[in-house]
Amino acid sequence: MKFKLMSMRIITTVICLFTFLSVIAQDKPNVVIVFMDNFGWGEPGFNGGGITRGAPTPKLDKLADEGLRLTNFNVEVQCTPSRSAIMTGRYAIRSGNATVPLGEGVYGLIKWEITMAEMLSDVGYATGMYGKWHLGRTPGRFPTDQEYDEWYGVPNSTDESVYSSMNGFAESGVTETYVMEAKKGETPKKVRPYRLDYRPLIDRDLTDKAMDFMEQQAKKRKTK
Repeated sequence: MKFKLMSMRIITTVICLFTFLSVIAQDKPNVVIVFMDNFGWGEPGFNGGGITRGAPTPKLDKLADEGLRLTNFNVEVQCTPSRSAIMTGRYAIRSGNATVPLGEGVYGLIKWEITMAEMLSDVGYATGMYGKWHLGRTPGRFPTDQEYDEWYGVPNSTDESVYSSMNGFAESGVTETYVMEAKKGETPKKVRPYRLDYRPLIDRDLTDKAMDFMEQQAKKRKTK
């Protein structure tokens, strides 16, 4: 991804190959946080991987070279606790998210948890998230309940796109996963089923929506 909108101030987080981002006044820094599941420390070039691991990462290397690197965030063995920790700054067990949730029950961040989005919003950032959340899929626990101005993505793991194509799914009683979207204050609505036909296409849509969000915020800055 190449970001050219440097006249505004942006916070961008890629979450499981998807994106979360924010925009703020000109006296605050741009921040890009890349957070991906199943991605080891030594994979990108700036940590000694890249071409030596069989896949050069020039754009990630450039972001690392031009930005501030924070090198001591210790992830846990599953994605939900790691996401909870980076969003709140607290050990995941303290927010009740120490493991990946299974089944149909209620889980995720409750409203009194203070997230990255809330802290940034308090100092003037506009916030948006584009991608996998996995920190709640019931009313009151979506990204837009935690101070994100916009969200487009999937509530749980991208693995769920496989479910509907499996034998016996229709009889299983398991709820089909949907791509969802919402603005702050709205109840997230279902956009489309998240199935295998959309899985290889969603990254492009998420990137386009993220870039559009940044461009719209840049226009708002120019008119003020």
